[in-house]
Amino acid sequence: MAGERLEFPKGFVWGTSTAGHQIEGHNSHSDWWRFEHEGKIKDGTVSGKCMDYWNRYEEDHDLMTTLGYKAFRLGIEWAKIEPDDGRIDRAAIERYKKILQSLRDHNLQICLTLYHWVLPLWFADKGGWLWEDAVARFMKFTEIAVNEFAEFPDLWVTLNEPLVPAAAGYLAGEFPPEKKSIKFYGKVTGKLLRAHALNYELIHKTVKKGPDGNPPKVGVATAYQHIVPWGSSGPAGLHEKIMARVFVSGSFNGWDGAVETGRLKYPFGKGAVPGLKDSYDYCGVNYYMRQSIKFDSKLKDRAFVDFESVPPGIEKTQMGWQIYPPGLYHTLMNVWRRFKKPIYITENGIADDTDSQRPKYLLEHLAQVHRAIKDGADVRGYYQWSFIDNFEWKEGFCKKFGLVAVNHADPDLKREPRPSAHMYSEIIKENAITSEILKKYAPGANEGVFGSKWRI
Repeated sequence: MAGERLEFPKGFVWGTSTAGHQIEGHNSHSDWWRFEHEGKIKDGTVSGKCMDYWNRYEEDHDLMTTLGYKAFRLGIEWAKIEPDDGRIDRAAIERYKKILQSLRDHNLQICLTLYHWVLPLWFADKGGWLWEDAVARFMKFTEIAVNEFAEFPDLWVTLNEPLVPAAAGYLAGEFPPEKKSIKFYGKVTGKLLRAHALNYELIHKTVKKGPDGNPPKVGVATAYQHIVPWGSSGPAGLHEKIMARVFVSGSFNGWDGAVETGRLKYPFGKGAVPGLKDSYDYCGVNYYMRQSIKFDSKLKDRAFVDFESVPPGIEKTQMGWQIYPPGLYHTLMNVWRRFKKPIYITENGIADDTDSQRPKYLLEHLAQVHRAIKDGADVRGYYQWSFIDNFEWKEGFCKKFGLVAVNHADPDLKREPRPSAHMYSEIIKENAITSEILKKYAPGANEGVFGSKWRI
């Protein structure tokens, strides 16, 4: 084992990732703020001041620099920029400019997300994404954002995981606005596809060149799971195979197919969308888990499918998600074969309050990134989710994804880097996974990094 290393390409972008609502705090004009105060969060918390990144960004950027991180993915909140219908808050715009300039001053590359699930309350009350004027009003906001922040981003993310707010908010009824309709899910997703196409055109029309002097790089951060049938025998196994195909085709495969062809198919609508085809300059990949589709005769209201069961021998995270590093490799190769565009892993991480799983998780997933690069995928960067503990949506503050620990109940909100934060620093410094790093932080990961455990 001594002396082994997995070297990454020169110029590989090493960063961390977060979302505005999850760390900034003070997003009181949003639909999620109301949702939280209605008691909908599992641990009984509300986002409140969160990690107060809104006021403590300089401290956090200093820490990123000290740790040697090279890039940061963050979002801007529509509800802060337009807290009331038609009223633009110049103070919020100027605060975002200061945040972005601070990142530049710290020599951190910027990946900027325009929409990460949260809507202004006034927009939600008009019907949210079901409102007839939803796309047009969203475009008014993004036109302001693109014009104001044009000089800063190295990468633009028009939408983060668009299928999640569509499915969780309009199909499963778990997120605002708590609807349950396949028709609504399809309609909202179709609108988000149109919104992406319009934003792609807007950014390229408005921004002549990025910080590197080249045309802007625009994409979507798409959530991918590695979906497989459980493997039951007989009719149950056949149902599992059929439902796995249905789930994939009706989710990210359906989204990717629409971007690839420029045309909508059921359940997202029908017909061509102007500007949608080939509207990726890069592909953003968010990957966390494998899902095994298991037949369960008791789950009639869920098409007899159990999504949560974990096969024997497979470790799971505190979110209950399967840890399956090869799923990242297969996702990267599938995305590369489909689009032949540069790929950035815009999210990958684990809820782990003790930091006992994270080092191994991170090393084994990065080994799969290296494997994909070796097999020809043009993967150019990796953004670890997340830089800091955050408000994890409906889970509240009880799930800890951060390389940097913060107790939201601590009045001082002290930032404390976990061991994995320092491990990530060493990986970045080496631009490689080395046997020395592995031995120091996660010796049990040897077979999953340099061995054959995950060569599946």
